Amino acid sequence: MPAEAARGSSKDQQLKHIGNAYSILIRRQSTLTMTNLPSPPFVDIKGIANFRDVGGQLDNVRKGVVFRSADPSKASEEGLKKMSKDLGITTIFDLRSAPEIKRDGPEWADIAVDAQDVFEPYGIKRQWVPVFAEQDYGPDQVALRYKEYTREGSAGFVKAYHDILLSAPSAYGAMFRHLAQEKPTPCLVNCTAGKDRTGVVVALLLSLIGVDKEKIAEEYALTDQGLAELRPIFIERLLKNPALEGNREGVGNMVSSKKENMLAALEMIQKEFGGAENYMQERCGLEDEEIGRLRKNLRA
Repeated sequence: MPAEAARGSSKDQQLKHIGNAYSILIRRQSTLTMTNLPSPPFVDIKGIANFRDVGGQLDNVRKGVVFRSADPSKASEEGLKKMSKDLGITTIFDLRSAPEIKRDGPEWADIAVDAQDVFEPYGIKRQWVPVFAEQDYGPDQVALRYKEYTREGSAGFVKAYHDILLSAPSAYGAMFRHLAQEKPTPCLVNCTAGKDRTGVVVALLLSLIGVDKEKIAEEYALTDQGLAELRPIFIERLLKNPALEGNREGVGNMVSSKKENMLAALEMIQKEFGGAENYMQERCGLEDEEIGRLRKNLRA
């Protein structure tokens, strides 16, 4: 194997371990108290990082309907009670892949059988709706995805979010249909960090009801606050990875939730998918009546 190809292969191998490090840091963040975050929109749920009400700071979005967060699997008993009794959450839409869930805790290792037992005693049903199939979330695919996020500017995020949208119709459609019921109950949507897959589906919902693009991007950027305490730690740890050594700008981009990235993604959604409504109809199969109820249920 030529030396250059060998170096590239080695770099890919090193990138495969980044997801594991990211997951560990998210779990560490979940043990911290979030009292320093603005509320609304953030809600202090013990054991869950980056937890907030999507309508918390948006005047034209109904509050207490859609919540978003990072991995909820380490929620404390206190946190689960608050989710159920205070927030009225009845359903969790978990967008993570099978490898992520198995990595994030032995209690969810058998995801097909008893993954929702953590929540059931509190009247909360967890719907596992992975954006990426297991074969699409292998080490090689993950390495390529992280490479996209390190690219200069917003191009890498736009490419990564385009890939998410291509893979997500079934996962996103389940959440859309829940919210399109006559009287939908509050729900939580999550991925590992509550940043990318979660950020894209929330952007679609807000775009559907006519929220200004700047406001959508500002809501997306709140994740920088939601994970702020660990951001410096994560950057320094990633810079020690030989695949990313010296690429501080790329690493900073990878862990960011910059407004400009979402603004660029919204342009892509309009150009490539015909906008949020068309995506929901053409890709997710929602009927006109469902779209109408979805708008009605989300608007304040």
